[in-house]
Amino acid sequence: MVMIDSTSGMKVAKPRRVTRPKEYTEQLAFLVKEGTGDRIDAVRGDKKKADFLRDAVESALRRQEKKR
Repeated sequence: MVMIDSTSGMKVAKPRRVTRPKEYTEQLAFLVKEGTGDRIDAVRGDKKKADFLRDAVESALRRQEKKR
């Protein structure tokens, strides 16, 4: 991408930002029983709720996959 420098008026290349590939790209939405959010909050500690839920789902999937 080329930009015009505001002080000199010359064309300069804009450096590209290097970003990490997104690790989480698939969205899931589901309903849970009343009070489940409070139970999660009570046990998740300092973890973000989304991180806690990702870990819980991964753990449950690994357990189920071992049974097969």
